[in-house]
Amino acid sequence: MKKSKNAITFPALRGVMGDWVYYSTLMRMDQIAKRVKYAADIHKNKKLSDMIQRELNSKRTDAIATYLNEQEERFFNSLVVATYGGNPNWHSVGAISSRDNELETQLDADTIETVGFLSLSGKEKLFALDGQHRLAGIKKAVKAKNEDVLNDTLSVIFVGHKTTPQGLKKTRRLFTTLNKTAKPVKKNEIIALDEDDVMAITVRRLLEHSKYFNGDKVAFTGSANMPPSNTKSLTTIVALYDCLTLLFTKSDLNLSDTKANLTRARPNDEDLEKYYKLALQYFRYLGAEIPALDKFFNSDNYGEVTAKNRGDFGGHLMFRPKGLLIFTHVVVSLTQEMSLLKAVRTAAKLPLLLKEPPLRGLFWQPSTSRIVASNDTLLRNIFIYMVDGDLPARTENALLSKYREALDNPKVQLPETVV
Repeated sequence: MKKSKNAITFPALRGVMGDWVYYSTLMRMDQIAKRVKYAADIHKNKKLSDMIQRELNSKRTDAIATYLNEQEERFFNSLVVATYGGNPNWHSVGAISSRDNELETQLDADTIETVGFLSLSGKEKLFALDGQHRLAGIKKAVKAKNEDVLNDTLSVIFVGHKTTPQGLKKTRRLFTTLNKTAKPVKKNEIIALDEDDVMAITVRRLLEHSKYFNGDKVAFTGSANMPPSNTKSLTTIVALYDCLTLLFTKSDLNLSDTKANLTRARPNDEDLEKYYKLALQYFRYLGAEIPALDKFFNSDNYGEVTAKNRGDFGGHLMFRPKGLLIFTHVVVSLTQEMSLLKAVRTAAKLPLLLKEPPLRGLFWQPSTSRIVASNDTLLRNIFIYMVDGDLPARTENALLSKYREALDNPKVQLPETVV
């Protein structure tokens, strides 16, 4: 029989899990882009297939393609690919020829039968069950004809698929299982480990090298919330990351970029230094304009400063992680019209003690000594209104009614502006 020009053979490992037999192989990126399709064939209904296609968000696809073409330290986990039709064949090595007799005795029959080659005739239909966004990014990346990317090899796990009703049901279940049980990486893990995410890199550098957040000045928690038992730290590591994300992506500064760009591909060292200096500049301005923060940043006994500014009595907005984030929102909105220094100086004129309006009742509930969870956006907009910032007309017109509703007080008026 004449061999098809599309036939291909991969080194592979054969495995069994439950009632699935699978083959772990290596494929070049250009081979993947050419041969592997999206998971449309697991639904006979065209609308369901089209829905899967629409889920392949173009922005995410673009970010992955950029990552592949620009990141020298690029790496992906395995694609899971279903195959049907054609004539896939497994060829076990069966025996090992080696001068190392000791090696032969160490490998049992099961191990030897696991190692071999997977041959595809080229007539098979291959579609991704897991990793469709990565596949879309790969397809776009290879169009750039970057030889390094084209020759990259990626781990691909093949599973057999049957087009019978039972086979379709089984494959759909595998598709949803792979995508439902995939656990997103937690933000605190990104902060600790990510070498491409500009905010994560900057947070780590602030913790290790700046006076603003050394020691226990930041709480290492899994969320933005401060544990009640923590009486020393200014904010949490997750809230600090969120503040930098606002500063780096929403402010009208020369360094501003999209979050996708700042998390996918590591900038050069010169640009990373600029982001770090911007962060230092921001917290230096905060210290210069807000006396309570100046004391915290420069005190050896910063825990005492925190105790005076956060507790059951209320205290200072900037000593609440959510408060620092709301303040940063206001600052970045002001940078649309002024420098960062002037923006901080202007925002610092806002009432920052929790006993003062609009914080009292809107952000802080004295009767329960608790932070109010639901009014962040409203408070942010009222603050922007108070510093004569740029609000959409529709938002500004609704401020008073929403403020009255939040306080359950039909007679209360908006706080006076501070500029």
